[in-house]
Amino acid sequence: MISTMFRSDLLFLEKMFPKGNFEKFSILIVNQTDAKRQLKSPYTNVRVINTEERGLPQSRNMAIRNAIGDICLIADDDVLYKEGFESIILQGYIQYSNAAVITFQLEDTEGTLYRKYPNNHVHDNQSIHSVNSVVISFKRKSIIDYNILYNPHFGLGSIFESADEYVFMKDVLKAGLPSYFIPKILLIHSNHSSGRDQGSDRLLYARGALSYKYYGALSYLWVVKYLFFIVRKRYITPKYAFAKAKIAYAGIKKYKSLLKTGEERR
Repeated sequence: MISTMFRSDLLFLEKMFPKGNFEKFSILIVNQTDAKRQLKSPYTNVRVINTEERGLPQSRNMAIRNAIGDICLIADDDVLYKEGFESIILQGYIQYSNAAVITFQLEDTEGTLYRKYPNNHVHDNQSIHSVNSVVISFKRKSIIDYNILYNPHFGLGSIFESADEYVFMKDVLKAGLPSYFIPKILLIHSNHSSGRDQGSDRLLYARGALSYKYYGALSYLWVVKYLFFIVRKRYITPKYAFAKAKIAYAGIKKYKSLLKTGEERR
């Protein structure tokens, strides 16, 4: 299920799949675009939804609602799948026959693992911090039956432009759905990621909101702790700490306003 924007041809698919062979896979593309740039598919295995809706979580949700496969894989248009990636996924669901969700690993263009991954194979509240959306697979029926979708307020193009996969996985755990991690690499992704700018205003605003969603009043202390962390790691210099704290607290304030209007629930 590929999320993309303003596409008018399918050439990008050849770059995504091993040896350019995408015709053996069932693919759904959600193309957020305008009336002038419409994407059409001449392939029976490639379905396209052109939409003027905006936001990455909105794109993911449209894909989930319109997917037809038993096992689905979330995707972006800038990944490169490893040879045999589909076998890794299918073997995972044989190994864990009760699984509703299985996540995997990805590596960057230098061949380095994208994140520090957990040792445990059963997901918990700690392990889901390592999850990227593009390595989330799931049984569609389980996700649909429990009405688990991406939160529309978290993710690129939304109010809080981060943590979309974390909130998704939290909802999976909250629903009690069996979810596993398999330490095998599915794909290569560029070193640059919107989720890696630890000291950016965009990320701090989102982290503030996220902390209030899960920690409530303790989120104000969490922000202080996080600021110490990003200063220690040199993502920001100490002189910017106060300004960054204000941004995170603004995220908390905005999230609280969404709670008051009923647009959000903790």
